[in-house]
Formats: sequence, C-alpha cells, structure tokens
Amino acid sequence: MQGRFRHCPTSYVMSQVKVDIKLLLTLAAILCGLGGFYYTTQLRLDNLEVSIDEKSCGCELELDNVKKQVATLRKRIKKLERN
Repeated sequence: MQGRFRHCPTSYVMSQVKVDIKLLLTLAAILCGLGGFYYTTQLRLDNLEVSIDEKSCGCELELDNVKKQVATLRKRIKKLERN
C-alpha cells in the first residue's frame, strides 16, 4: 500500500505542472492580445490627435485669411460709399 502512495504524489505534481504551464501559456496569450490591442488603440488615438491638430492649424490660417479679406472688402465698401 505504501508503494502505491509513493508514486501518486509525483504523478499528481506532474499533472499540476502541466496544468500550470497550460494556464500560464493561456494567460500569456491573453495578455499579449490585450497588450497589442492597447498599443494599437493608443497609436491610432495619437495619430488622430496629430491629424486634428494639423487640421485645426489649417483652419486658423484660413480664418486669418478670411479676416484679412473681410477687412479689405470693408475698406473698398467705405471707398465706394464716399464716391
């Protein structure tokens, strides 16, 4: 009877190690997937921020041009009203 119990703990430990390795591989795969998702999402958000900043700068320049054009048109209107 002792011989039977002598081999059981070893096989029990070996099966636990196999389960632990499978569990660790599964967890590592899940973590890698989540890490990749986070990284790509962060990269896309950074690209969107840069794109929005570039477009907003372009709008400010266009706004300045429109303001200058409005100012010149007002001057022309005043000149025409005087005549």
